[in-house]
Amino acid sequence: MKQAKWNKIGSITEQWVKDSYPTAKAKDVWKIKDRLNAWFEFIGLTDSEFMEQYKRAKDKTQWSKDIGFKAVAFYNSMIQQGYAVNTARSYASTPRAFCRDMCIPLIVHKGKIKKPQTAKGEHEFTREELAKMFYVADVRDKAILSCGVCLGYNVEQFSLMPRDYFEGLVNKAIAEKIDFIGFDYERKKEGVESRSHLTPEARDSLKAWFDYIDKKKGFKSEWVWCNGNSGHLTEDALNDILKALVTKANITTTGKIRFHLLRKFLTDALHDSGFDSWEIKRVLGKEIPTTDDTYLKGLSRRVSAKFPQVYDNIRLSGYANKNHLRIEELEAKITQLEIENENKTIEIATLKRIIEYSIPKERLQDAIQKLAKEYEISILKEDGSEMTYSELVEAIKKLRVKP
Repeated sequence: MKQAKWNKIGSITEQWVKDSYPTAKAKDVWKIKDRLNAWFEFIGLTDSEFMEQYKRAKDKTQWSKDIGFKAVAFYNSMIQQGYAVNTARSYASTPRAFCRDMCIPLIVHKGKIKKPQTAKGEHEFTREELAKMFYVADVRDKAILSCGVCLGYNVEQFSLMPRDYFEGLVNKAIAEKIDFIGFDYERKKEGVESRSHLTPEARDSLKAWFDYIDKKKGFKSEWVWCNGNSGHLTEDALNDILKALVTKANITTTGKIRFHLLRKFLTDALHDSGFDSWEIKRVLGKEIPTTDDTYLKGLSRRVSAKFPQVYDNIRLSGYANKNHLRIEELEAKITQLEIENENKTIEIATLKRIIEYSIPKERLQDAIQKLAKEYEISILKEDGSEMTYSELVEAIKKLRVKP
């Protein structure tokens, strides 16, 4: 449904697109404008006329409902013209985003616009395949893979990860020995928060990447995934990196390869690890209706408590701490074992003394003299007293000879 001429959009649309999609590529900006122009043609208004209509409406809620009905009608018109569900949804979602930002969110009854359909003809990664890719990856690509599978960000959100924020998380996790550091992270365009976590692999891979790129470039970039200049890796670049790793690891594919598959991989792993639908939505940053969110106040806390359980399903290399114990707990166990070992040493020495003192004094003295003679050791100490049996044994040990 490409327009030969955009006659329904003007400066209002231009400014909204600029503010809402500052990093969008030219082809994506074109699509957004084209969809908005199609919408305004459908309702027979320009963007400025539409905003004036909203301002004049006395009942804003009713206006939101009325325009919501028109958004559904716009969606249905796209379906009737033969467009796929996902395409029709994208046409209808653009004016809804415009209204959300510029005036008021539209009220659309649930189920009137179909849910997005699963993409067909795409490869489905297994953990074993991703592990092979991780094995052949370089420093940068190891960091990309390990972060991709544990964060589950979409490609745009992933490409715009700020260096300072994530470096702070990495440094904190290392300094405080945190295996799975959790944090709230907002998807800027949608304004939805996710409860994200870095795994030990992601933490250590990011640290290695930061050290490598700082040494190579001589300065710190604004972005985690910096390119050769001062910018960040693009969506196409991330897709190409994933495709190159697939080829390098000699993976036999069953469909299209794109970065979004890492997000789908995490979704499946969360499900397999026993996460419910609300917990999965919070990890992935999917919107939870306000009416439901009020009943889920402890959701982020529960997600962080359960996240270590998913690690066996998303790890890309071995993990020595199989039981996911914190380092402090392991150190405490070592200390406890050392104390127990020291106690055992004292107990053994005590038992030896009991045995020593239970032997008749005459026999013990005779044994001391025989051993001293055999090893040519004087049983007299500097103060003139005679050695005990234990002292004699220690003296023999110093000669590196066993009695």
